Amino acid sequence: MISILNSLATVSPSEPENFNRLLRRAAAYCWLERFRSQTSKGAFTVSYDQIGETAGAVWDALSKEGPLTFAALMEEVNAPQSLFFMAIGWLSREKKLRFESADGDHVVRLA
Repeated sequence: MISILNSLATVSPSEPENFNRLLRRAAAYCWLERFRSQTSKGAFTVSYDQIGETAGAVWDALSKEGPLTFAALMEEVNAPQSLFFMAIGWLSREKKLRFESADGDHVVRLA
């Protein structure tokens, strides 16, 4: 983590894509550390039913609202981030979703 922070400090303002990439890496690292901490305490368990229910919520949100960015979809579904992405993976594996790049983000839509 310290190496990521040091890299962030050296990125020039004229290189926003590098800053954005490093910032995403730092956020992912923080999330992973928090996840490891929770799982080591036995605080995080997920069942297939929970993933399926969240996948249903994702499907419902997209069918009602239409295509959404990941951030908007996460807000609409209101599930823990890890569970949300497990549901996205489930639906993706079943080829139920399509992803498109849009303004540095990704839009999710039903296939």
